[in-house]
Amino acid sequence: MRHVPGTFSIAARDPEANVFGAAVTTGTVAVGATCPYVSAGGAAVTQSYTKTEHGRDAVARAEGGERIDDAFESLLDDDDHAAYRQVHGVGAGGEFAFTGDECVSWAGHRVGDDYTVAGNMLAGEGVVEATAEAYESTDGDMAERLVSALEAGEAAGGDDRGELSAAVLVHAPTPEFYHNLRVDLSDEPVSDLRDLLAEARRAKDQIRRETDAQFGDYPDEILDFGVKY
Repeated sequence: MRHVPGTFSIAARDPEANVFGAAVTTGTVAVGATCPYVSAGGAAVTQSYTKTEHGRDAVARAEGGERIDDAFESLLDDDDHAAYRQVHGVGAGGEFAFTGDECVSWAGHRVGDDYTVAGNMLAGEGVVEATAEAYESTDGDMAERLVSALEAGEAAGGDDRGELSAAVLVHAPTPEFYHNLRVDLSDEPVSDLRDLLAEARRAKDQIRRETDAQFGDYPDEILDFGVKY
């Protein structure tokens, strides 16, 4: 089992629903702990030789009203090791993607309307293209579109070493269980993420049924759990 930084991912915005999301899979463990970030103003991913501050600070600055490209460019300008980084994301003011010259091949990115895709140490450029095309063509909510995008990227070859972990993270006006899902170690993390998404959707209804049976009459607010970011 090899643990070498590398990944492919997508960050996206649904302007009509005011939703931001990111999804990622990689050939090392616990990618959800370090790479994807979301806020009420943006979605970002930091990868290759990851620097968590870049993702955290980019979405915080986007939520504060700064353009995502200005935020990332400022962060990279202050980073002595920017050549080893790959960062991308979306905000209310547009999109941004950067692939450093020292990222391991194949490495590259694609910028679309309200989404960005990037990857390094991949089977080839087709992984990024397939991920983007699946996001564009998939119906459903943000979580559905993001997981479908990862599935398409994996089918196109994915991480050149195979994947070990995957995650999806969504910021929405109404948070749901399935807006923060992680598969930290698996032989088939993208497939497991799909199963986890389906189970998390079912869990919401199941918890309400069980609470109905427990209390009969209760304040609806107790089921507004929120989501941890």
